Amino acid sequence: MLITAPWFTKRHLESLEERFEVTANTKTRWFTEDELVAMIGGYDAVIAGLDPFTDRVIAEAGRLRIIARRGIGYDKVDLAACKRRGIFVTNTPVPEEHQAVAEFTVALLLDVCKNVTRSANSLRSGSWERGAFLGRNIEGMTVGVVGLGNIGRRVAKILSGFGAQVIYHDPYVHSSEFKGVGLQELFSSADAVSVNLVKTDETQGLITPELLGSMKPGSFLVNTSRPEVLVPGALKRAVEGGRLTVGLDVFDREPPEDDPLLGFESVLPTPHVGAYSAEAFDAIDRTCVSNVVKVLEGAKPEYVVNP
Repeated sequence: MLITAPWFTKRHLESLEERFEVTANTKTRWFTEDELVAMIGGYDAVIAGLDPFTDRVIAEAGRLRIIARRGIGYDKVDLAACKRRGIFVTNTPVPEEHQAVAEFTVALLLDVCKNVTRSANSLRSGSWERGAFLGRNIEGMTVGVVGLGNIGRRVAKILSGFGAQVIYHDPYVHSSEFKGVGLQELFSSADAVSVNLVKTDETQGLITPELLGSMKPGSFLVNTSRPEVLVPGALKRAVEGGRLTVGLDVFDREPPEDDPLLGFESVLPTPHVGAYSAEAFDAIDRTCVSNVVKVLEGAKPEYVVNP
């Protein structure tokens, strides 16, 4: 068994090592496509992070029976290639993970609204400049939630508890609790926007420069979902124009290294850690272990995304 995801929960790793020969990722990054091509042929099961399980990788996976994705998204896995070869692909849409990402999303929004990180960094640099960090209250804000799924709904509930007026856009969800609006209305009327979308053909590039350009000057945006839901370069343009302050947990390339967004003071970047809570990791890893064991013992796993 190969565990490509770094930071796998120790007790779940030990339970696997009692039953299987396990190779665990000791790097602090995902494997590259070339690395996976070179190693994948020796494994019956993979517990995967955001590594690229492309058609080229799957072609070399002669023994592989399951890729258990450690997380909700599975856009890095070629589902069609896996289906052709009879390889199960599973994910972990567990409540603990939904809650972790929702809480992190709200924390990111609070940080950019209240200038928490910026003011702390200023103080550490030796400054006592306070006037530059005038923040905004969440209470009374109109907050737009794009995507009212398991995470977006939790974000909406938490923010409504702060006294925000929550509006949402999701063509597949009807809520009597929050007001549903069109995408253009959401962006033009919201003081802050939270993006909580899965990456699909429909959502890729959904958020355009025109939508971001319609936001009020001084607005806030947080994205803890996927970078591809924004048109490439759209966010940079909006930040350059001074229109938005942004909290960002996802990047086109990870690690982002030379991403131009890192150079803006109005962007608060975090290293894709929205789901990183002890409770979420325990539930995620328990689910992955259960699915792998089921498949290797001839049973059907839970949360199959390529039935």
